[in-house]
Amino acid sequence: MPKANGETQGSIVKSAGRTLEVFEYFRIYQQPATVGEIAAALGLPQSSTSMLLKSLVALNYLDYKPTTRRFLPTYRVSLLGNWIQASRYESEAITEIMEALRRETGETVMLGLQSGPHMQYVHILAASYAVQLTVTAGTVRPMTLSAAGQILLSQKTNTQVRAIVRRNNADADSAGQRVKESEFLKEIELVRERGYAESRGRMAPGANVIAMLAPNDGDSPLLAIGIGGPMPRIDQRRKTIIEAMREHLGQK
Repeated sequence: MPKANGETQGSIVKSAGRTLEVFEYFRIYQQPATVGEIAAALGLPQSSTSMLLKSLVALNYLDYKPTTRRFLPTYRVSLLGNWIQASRYESEAITEIMEALRRETGETVMLGLQSGPHMQYVHILAASYAVQLTVTAGTVRPMTLSAAGQILLSQKTNTQVRAIVRRNNADADSAGQRVKESEFLKEIELVRERGYAESRGRMAPGANVIAMLAPNDGDSPLLAIGIGGPMPRIDQRRKTIIEAMREHLGQK
């Protein structure tokens, strides 16, 4: 494995080379790692390695678990090259589920994960309908206003939920994007009970997204899958969509 301080071509930008070496490290070892382990393997100072890893966490390419002090690539990394070879989707269980849900519902299917106090879409399958909910990969939404964000929040403690509510409210562009803390906590409790969340036009007027948790191995960051479209169409097929999601996501 090449060392970050080893001999490289002069044309390589140092920060770019080190970033790719971090991902090569995870490709080889295929397990979470601490700053010290990565720094030793790459022959880098621990301080600069720590700065690089924190930057990749901020960009949502790495996940960090404070309890173990270990880093691990996020699902977003595995999707970077999927456009090169469509057949690679078949080896990804979650993308296979998304494809099945799009075939059954015809609606836009979205994959999201938490990015700080926000939810970020990392993979999108466009609807087959001419009139559809249009979302692009990389889009960031307040967790309080998005269905995917709400289902992810349902897995947190009320103390953690309150902290994110206050941050989202502080960052809101308008009063209409702020939520009342007590009412929102009641809504999150309902989401916990029924196992899904709905946006009901909060973020995109006239559109509704139904979101559930994606299958998880217990070690990876939680992911949410949402199905969205014009509210009248989603409302008309709401029961069918929820049943399809429960079946494919193993929540029956």
